[in-house]
Amino acid sequence: MRCFDSIRVRPGKHGDGSVRGNITFVTGENEESFELIFTYSDQVEVDENAAGMMLAMAAINFTYFTGKLELDFPVSDNDIEIIGKYVKINNREVFVNKLCRRRYEFVKKEYLPTEADITEENANGATDILAPLRKDNEGSVQFRPGNSVAVLSSGGKESLLTYGMLRESGAETYAFFFNESGGHWLTAKTSYEYYSSNFKNVRKVWSNIDRFYRWAQLRLKILDFAVVNRRADDYPIQLFTFPVYVFSFIPLLKAYSISGLLLGDELDDPREMEGYRGIKHYYGVFDQTWDFNRMTSEYLHSKGINSSLWSAVYPIFGSIVEKMLIHRYHDLYLLQRSCHSCHYRNGKIIPCGECTKCMGILLFVKYAGGKAGEIGYSIEDGRLIIEKAERVRMRIDPDEMDFLKRSLSGQAIPENLSHVEGIHILPWESEKFSLIPENFRKSIGEIVEKYTAGTYALKGNIWERSG
Repeated sequence: MRCFDSIRVRPGKHGDGSVRGNITFVTGENEESFELIFTYSDQVEVDENAAGMMLAMAAINFTYFTGKLELDFPVSDNDIEIIGKYVKINNREVFVNKLCRRRYEFVKKEYLPTEADITEENANGATDILAPLRKDNEGSVQFRPGNSVAVLSSGGKESLLTYGMLRESGAETYAFFFNESGGHWLTAKTSYEYYSSNFKNVRKVWSNIDRFYRWAQLRLKILDFAVVNRRADDYPIQLFTFPVYVFSFIPLLKAYSISGLLLGDELDDPREMEGYRGIKHYYGVFDQTWDFNRMTSEYLHSKGINSSLWSAVYPIFGSIVEKMLIHRYHDLYLLQRSCHSCHYRNGKIIPCGECTKCMGILLFVKYAGGKAGEIGYSIEDGRLIIEKAERVRMRIDPDEMDFLKRSLSGQAIPENLSHVEGIHILPWESEKFSLIPENFRKSIGEIVEKYTAGTYALKGNIWERSG
């Protein structure tokens, strides 16, 4: 699996509203470099350390395939600690979810692990982190919730609902958009243009990160490009994409004294997050979990940055997110484009209507009593939606999928599925909404409670109504 001897990260120009730097793959005497670029809509201050950390987040996507990650910029102990944690977690995610539990056969068969290869040691990989240039640790801060928050905005249902709720709650709400240079920007473009025309505090970072991913993939000997080049709603390797967004926004968090960066992490049923052959992993969504938010928040505080990552929709399923968006923030619902294969038709950006993300949205919209045609879909027949959804590899928790199928086909909902419409208290919580900062907990809670049916907590392996 070793494709490179080392991956080297070296920031270059950083200032005047942009960051540039090289990520270099080294194999023997051969070195190949890609210039990664981040360009801001604002004039922001970025030092060499911050620029290097942005680049490092992109490189971590491929550390399973190298013996060394070389950081050619000044780093503190806090930087080394978080990169070490990220590398180990990402290596395990790649091993389990790209090499073992595969949705698509992106990897050539001769490189797949045998039964004997599936060990925790192999999952961890063997990536040494080299950091010869050191800097002092910054002063830590005690997090203080404030009224200024930013929503990582993408055009998806979670970010749209989150933006609506935070504005309604009276927060000074920013919308941060990450503009990848490729077709993925079409997913966010509709909401970005509407926000820019109707709201203040809309900010954008442009990057050629998608080109870097493609460049890196072409240098992975393990990939079967006959499969990679087919359309699929999944990346061949990279599973560490949100940290690139988050770290690119840190200069904006500092510039505007923003206390919270909100991600659209809806509920993932913890019962479905079991280990694989004893190997702990996050089913390929580590960067959309509470663990990632907590770990990254602690890192920001250690750097003297008074900002935390959190989610306003973490205790509810996607179907409830969609229902709230349709019925409470319909103007924002009309902007929804939850598809990574959006395209233009008659001058309007519309979703493909065929991928697993689209199938999930169609199920959610039909359940919520919405009109899918309002956001570019041509299917309204619930039975046809179910038939199409059953033919693709859905990425929805089993209980929610069972609940949606029963709802759309007019079947009775058994008691063990009633929690799908509820608020969930996670196993590590003592009360509902405890992962939302206290100054927003009441306002967000009151909104969510209007569209849910009860509160549920895990008793053993069963969601039981609480209180």
